[in-house]
Amino acid sequence: MPVLETLGGALFGAVLQALFDKLDSRQVLDYFRGRELDEKLLKNLKRKLLSINALVHDAELKQISDSLVKAWLDEVRDALLDAEDLLDEIDFEFTKCKMEAEYQTSAGE
Repeated sequence: MPVLETLGGALFGAVLQALFDKLDSRQVLDYFRGRELDEKLLKNLKRKLLSINALVHDAELKQISDSLVKAWLDEVRDALLDAEDLLDEIDFEFTKCKMEAEYQTSAGE
């Protein structure tokens, strides 16, 4: 069983690191700025991810003996994967808009 928990911990760590990296990417930052979204929202999201990271580490140790903690970890994992998908969509939309703008600029020449 410890191998599964270690793999789960590695998954959480990888997903959280990917989320932090994406939140700091130029595309996501520009997306927030370009849509006049409050940058406080972005900072709040980062703060919540840091809190989740701390809670997950503790919960991973307790999930073996507490099925409710394991269920919570499963929900957190799903939410983190959804968040990663959302950031991927933002990145895609930003890249698509940028390419369309470049195409229109070059087509207008």
